Amino acid sequence: MRLQGIALEDRPMSRPKTALPPPAPAYEIRRSPIHGTGVFAARDLKKGERIVEYRGELITKGESERRGLALMDKARHDGGAAVYIFTLDEEWDLDGDQPDNDARLINHSCEPNCEAWNYDNRLFIEASRPIKKGEELSFNYGFSVDTWEDHPCRCGTSKCAGYIVAREEWPKLRRAIEARERAVQKKKKKAGTTGGTRRKKAMKGRA
Repeated sequence: MRLQGIALEDRPMSRPKTALPPPAPAYEIRRSPIHGTGVFAARDLKKGERIVEYRGELITKGESERRGLALMDKARHDGGAAVYIFTLDEEWDLDGDQPDNDARLINHSCEPNCEAWNYDNRLFIEASRPIKKGEELSFNYGFSVDTWEDHPCRCGTSKCAGYIVAREEWPKLRRAIEARERAVQKKKKKAGTTGGTRRKKAMKGRA
């Protein structure tokens, strides 16, 4: 009997290979100073190193919209409902709301140390810079500026935008915040003028 042109009995004996030790875990899960439970580097990580897969259910855009609206209704009712849905492409999204998806616990940061990469509709969290053991892992959730008021940010970094919004939309966010502040100041000014007028009328009535 021959295999690939070499007689089996003629093959040189190979020494048994020593089994390599399993790689050290890249992350651990514990309480986060940012919010709830977080994910932390269990060892030093190199830039570009793949840390964990963001596991989930592949769903259509229609189903994604339905689940998103249901989560919004739940949030209005009891203040809960975490969103774990990732946009993949124009046709599919990934719902990571499942117990074996450790990556769903990674918190948002306006100055993140990780990025999410899509490889044929499989998402992987990778280090965007060298990460020291013990650092909390984070990535930018990339929420739309259209819902900025619903998502205040707690990352606490020096570059925090105040709200969880995609970095490319920060200019729009700043304009939206400024517009809201102007509206609040205008409302306060109007209320103060109205109050003053009422006091003058009351004083005139007592004279």
